[in-house]
Amino acid sequence: MNFLKLLILFFILPILTYSQFFDDFSDGDFITNPSWSGDINQFEVDSNYSLHLNDTIASTSYLSVSSDFFYNTSWEFNVRLDFSPSTNNYAKVYIASDTDDLSAPLNGVFVKIGGQTGSIDEVSLYTQVGTNSSKIIDGMDGLATNNPEFKIKVTRNLLGDWELFVDTNGVYFSQGTVFDTTISKSLFMGVYCRYTITRSDKFWFDDFIINGSPTIIFNHTFKNKEINIPFDLVGRNTNSIRKNNFSLYFNKSGNIEKRYILE
Repeated sequence: MNFLKLLILFFILPILTYSQFFDDFSDGDFITNPSWSGDINQFEVDSNYSLHLNDTIASTSYLSVSSDFFYNTSWEFNVRLDFSPSTNNYAKVYIASDTDDLSAPLNGVFVKIGGQTGSIDEVSLYTQVGTNSSKIIDGMDGLATNNPEFKIKVTRNLLGDWELFVDTNGVYFSQGTVFDTTISKSLFMGVYCRYTITRSDKFWFDDFIINGSPTIIFNHTFKNKEINIPFDLVGRNTNSIRKNNFSLYFNKSGNIEKRYILE
């Protein structure tokens, strides 16, 4: 538990904390800074500095990394599949999960690329509770049918309004919106691949950017113009705990009123 001291002149509730996660694999590594874990022997950072599935058999593989971003958050990432997806060959990007094992029962939210029968493969948003998944945003049919290569963005506001975007040529297009509060927190995010032997080295992921709030803090009092805020940074990588990555927004009746940079 860390304590961040904020000098303030007045007291408005609640307090939202904001920070950022970023990984473009330009260091040639996914083991450190930040540390991805899971089926590490099935992945590599290739010569183009992208995260690449590099297996030799039919299987499922995943990698996950600590991420507790959830409220007022945007997630962005690139995906490339060098094949036409099917029910046995598809990708999922978990933007939120309560466990690091993305092959186990979990509570989370993921974007699924492909996985349908025929020529209707799409990019859609799902929630997952245990082993049961529910599609909450149904993307455009056929968008992921042939060798999909996208930039994808998901947003969630404080109340639970979600929106899914796909960029195929430099412009984001909305795939739909939904209000959903099935999942209320995150501890991890990551990638999951299901594949046959001929597709076992044809998945790429890159340029993960997350901006948002990992924690909501309520009902903290202060005196002498100082407030000590308990701030839980479970599993946070070293890039995101630098003080200049944080700011505080003071919100009253749902409207952002003031912004302070931590000293």
